[in-house]
Amino acid sequence: MFAVILAGGKGTRLWPVSRQKRPKQFHPFAGEKSLIRETYERLSPKFQTNEIFISTTRAYQKEIKKEIPEIPEENYIVEPKNMGTAAACGLASKIIEKKNPGSIVAFLPSDHTIKDNDQFLKTINFAQSLVKDYGDRIITIGIKPTKPDTSLGYINIDDQIVKNRDFSAFSVKKFVEKPELSKAKEYVKSWNFLWNAGMFVWKTDALLRLIDEHLPETAKALNKISLFIDNKEFEKVLEEEYPKVEETSLDYGILERTNQIMAIPGDFGWSDIGSWGSLLDYLGELHNTNVISRGHHVGVKDSKCLVMANDKLVATVGLKNIIIVDSPDAMLVCDQKFSGDVKLLLEKLEAEGLQFYL
Repeated sequence: MFAVILAGGKGTRLWPVSRQKRPKQFHPFAGEKSLIRETYERLSPKFQTNEIFISTTRAYQKEIKKEIPEIPEENYIVEPKNMGTAAACGLASKIIEKKNPGSIVAFLPSDHTIKDNDQFLKTINFAQSLVKDYGDRIITIGIKPTKPDTSLGYINIDDQIVKNRDFSAFSVKKFVEKPELSKAKEYVKSWNFLWNAGMFVWKTDALLRLIDEHLPETAKALNKISLFIDNKEFEKVLEEEYPKVEETSLDYGILERTNQIMAIPGDFGWSDIGSWGSLLDYLGELHNTNVISRGHHVGVKDSKCLVMANDKLVATVGLKNIIIVDSPDAMLVCDQKFSGDVKLLLEKLEAEGLQFYL
C-alpha cells in the first residue's frame, strides 16, 4: 500500500498567515510542527518513506523538501499547474499504477490535523481491507459531525455494507456541498450524514477506470503522459499535456457521478483547520478554554476569541467571538462567524490591485 499526501492547496481562509508563496500546510497552526510535517509523521508508523508520495506544484516543491527531507526525489509528483484534485489524483494514480500495477493508495490532505493517530491508522487499515474485497470501489473516510458546520461538505450515507467489531462501511447516497445552517443542524442530528474530509483509499486502476468514464479529456492527457513515465521526455510531455485535463475537483468530476463509493465513519479527532474560526474551535476544545492567544497579547474580559499576535503588543478588552491575526505587513480583524469569508476579502484585495498582500 502507498500513501499520497496532497500538498498543492493555498489555504486562503487563513490569511494573512497563509500566503500564496507559503500556504497553510507549511505553518504550525495546531502544534509545534507544520501541518504537512505532522501529516508525514502520522503516516510513518504504517508506511516506509519510499511508500509515501507527495503531490504538489512546482511552487511548493522546494518548501516541502525542507519540511520533509526524508521523501526521495522520485516520490514527488509535480503538476505543472494546479488543475484541481481530480487531475492531481489521476496523475498520481497513473504514475503509481505504471510502476506498481494494481496498487492500493491512500490519498490524504497535507493540511488537516488529527488528535488520535492510532485510531486514524486503524481506520486506514480497515479501508485497505475493504479495497482488497471491493476492488472496484472508492473508499472515502467521512467524519462524524460534532456541530452544524456550514463550511464543510457532507456525505449522505445509506445502507450498511460491511461491519466488524470496530468499523462499519456504508453505501453513499449523495454528496452535499456546504449547506445552509438549518440543513447543517439537521445533518448533525441524523445518523446518516458525515463531514467530507477529503480522505480516500482506492486501487489505482479503479480510479483510472472512473476517469476514463467520466473525464475523457483528462483520461486522454494522462494516457499520453503515462507513455513517457521514466523517459527523458517526461517533463516535456507533462508540460504539454497536463493543461489539457478538465479543471475540476475529485468530488465534482468523479464522486458525484458514480455509485462505486463506500464510506467509513471516522472518529479520530479530525479538523481541516479550514478557517480561523475552526482553529479557535479546535484549539479551544484541545486546551479547554474559549480564548486562544499566541504572541504578545494581554486581554481582559474577553470570550470566545482567537488572538495571534507578534512582537507588537495586542491589548483587548471585552471582546466576544472576535478573531485578530497580526502579521508583519497586514492585520485581520473579523467576527468568528464570518471567518469563512476571508476568501472574499482576498478576492477584493486582488480586484483593488493589492496582490502584494496575497
